Amino acid sequence: MARTTIVRLTDDIDGSAAVETVPFAVDGRSYEIDLSAEHADNLRHSLAPFVAAARSTGRGNGSVAPGRVRPGRPAAADSSAVRAWAKENDVPVSGRGRIPDDVLAQYTSAQQATVAKPAAPEPVPAESVADMPKRSRRRRS
Repeated sequence: MARTTIVRLTDDIDGSAAVETVPFAVDGRSYEIDLSAEHADNLRHSLAPFVAAARSTGRGNGSVAPGRVRPGRPAAADSSAVRAWAKENDVPVSGRGRIPDDVLAQYTSAQQATVAKPAAPEPVPAESVADMPKRSRRRRS
């Protein structure tokens, strides 16, 4: 059986046809964005002064050195669940792409609020050593 897979890139900025995926890294985090030729040129032109003044560190993967904390987003949530929750609660969020941090925070707070916290168990008075049977007080080796 033959199979043909067609990949169509869509510009992440305006939804038009994209021609390339542009990788970049900031603050130790790597990103990729699908862009049209115009938007890719705009990105490169905007970054040019910073790239010209920066030191090259090689072609790293954007990982953080051991012992350093990577700033960033909390554990990934199911984006379709977040979007469904946002729609039900009139929180504006796009139908695709990255979900803003503030929307994720609202979703996480709402999920934590809906989880019922179990009631604390009733305190049980501790028995005194004198009330315990003798064999329980013996030290085992």
